[in-house]
Amino acid sequence: MIELRNKTKHVILEEGDMICDTRTGSKGFLIERERRVDIVRDDIYVWHVYWFSKKYEQFNSLPWMEEEGLKMSIVIGTVIIHKPNNGVEDE
Repeated sequence: MIELRNKTKHVILEEGDMICDTRTGSKGFLIERERRVDIVRDDIYVWHVYWFSKKYEQFNSLPWMEEEGLKMSIVIGTVIIHKPNNGVEDE
């Protein structure tokens, strides 16, 4: 578990990234990062997600995802992240 947590430190999330949930086929864009106060962990961050495609209508994708959970999902492969321009910045 420690190795997986260390890998999450290398996952960079940014506004405009597209995420795909491999379990449900849902796709969405990360639109805003928000800091929230948590009683147990002090501060947490959540990403607001604009879901534009849902494969299963009965699955209700939350309009936000907790950042550390999202990063862990990316590391283990249940969520795939796509960067605009394949991560290449304009010169």
